[in-house]
Amino acid sequence: MKKQFLILLLAVPLCFLSVTAAFGQISSTVQINSSPNPVGSGARAMGMGGAFISIADDATAASWNPAGLIQLERPEISFVFSYAHRRTFLKSDYHPEMRGMNEVHRDDLNYFSIAVPVMMFDKNVVLSLNYQRLYDFYNDISFDYMQMGQGGGLTALSDFNFSYSQTGSLKALAPAFAIQLTPQLSVGMTFNFWTDNMGYDNEWEMTNIVTADTRVYSGSGLFTSHGYSYYNEKNKNFEGFNFNVGFLWRLNSVITIGGVFKSPLKGDFDRETYEHEKVVSSRLGVTNNSQRWTENSFEMEFPMSYGLGISFRLSDTFTVAFDAYRTQWSNFWVKQKHGSSSSPITGTPRQDTNVHDTTQLRLGCEYLFILEKTIIPLRLGVFSDPQPSGKHADDFLGVSIGTGIMIGNAVFDCAYVYRWGDDVSGEMIGGATGSNVDADQHMLYLSMIYHF
Repeated sequence: MKKQFLILLLAVPLCFLSVTAAFGQISSTVQINSSPNPVGSGARAMGMGGAFISIADDATAASWNPAGLIQLERPEISFVFSYAHRRTFLKSDYHPEMRGMNEVHRDDLNYFSIAVPVMMFDKNVVLSLNYQRLYDFYNDISFDYMQMGQGGGLTALSDFNFSYSQTGSLKALAPAFAIQLTPQLSVGMTFNFWTDNMGYDNEWEMTNIVTADTRVYSGSGLFTSHGYSYYNEKNKNFEGFNFNVGFLWRLNSVITIGGVFKSPLKGDFDRETYEHEKVVSSRLGVTNNSQRWTENSFEMEFPMSYGLGISFRLSDTFTVAFDAYRTQWSNFWVKQKHGSSSSPITGTPRQDTNVHDTTQLRLGCEYLFILEKTIIPLRLGVFSDPQPSGKHADDFLGVSIGTGIMIGNAVFDCAYVYRWGDDVSGEMIGGATGSNVDADQHMLYLSMIYHF
């Protein structure tokens, strides 16, 4: 369909063979791909830059390290809301017309949980039920692109406008537990059930709109055409399962070590696709073409990941934590059942994809101002958060700051996170010669925990 659109766009008498090659180049060069963005959980953890594997002492531990749930001494209920504002500035060495700013805004319920400490088998146990938004698909990209083709005494000039948008997210209902094996060692597990049968949608949608105005110059005159291509892809009814398992080991009163492993997630989903193309040519008149189809046999496999963390409680008021976290993005695929796999990051077939795994490094600290009737924390964090791409992992860095207040049985926390990358390709324009982006992201987390 896409190739037919590009061909029709230039198809005027005497110039068809000469300019098809130029549009074939556009078809294979300008590809927009956007993978999901992993979402952090909780204002306290994000205020420390995500260095939370060895701390994990609130209900969001089910996401970071379920063994940390054992530190909850009273029943509690928690809510976390998040707001994200992401900007990307697109630039190209060879196509200055591509330059421009793109923005995305997003707010949603980030996390909800209920946790209850109990005694089982003469051991301290904490049970919890959690709702987590773990992957976010939101993205918006819009830019212009110019192309010139020559051959057979003909010259074709094309002005393209590409507009790409993606929405949706993936959430999990996640029961979890932690058990204290010894006074120093606890283990825990989270079971993530990915479904949209709980009253919320587990889906994502992509829309790609391309318009083009083409002028073909020849000895017999000027030929023009205007083309419009609309492509919409809705992926819904995502169903899958994976688990997190972790440990927390207190070496002494100062040092704690934590570890977590998150299993691969393989989910099934349905895809509805609609495509419409229209070309108005000065010689061929108007051509319309539309089709719609549904496929019920898609699979997506998210990669496994694992991490280690160490924290130092240097005093009753000051804690420092460091995490290293690895994600195997080279094993991130989407495919039709009994069909070939492709990379959601690059859009290329599995055998032609060279996506590298990434390692996050996170450093955070927390200082408590202990007042007469309350405690006010100050949290700071820095982190390195590489983003997978088709060539090499793009370098992203980030900083965070957070605080909060305790009022009676309620704890309120907030955190601000700033993440940026310069001259990165990542999810943007795959293969477009000389194109890169400067990206920055602003995120705000608000949470409330109530102890019974």
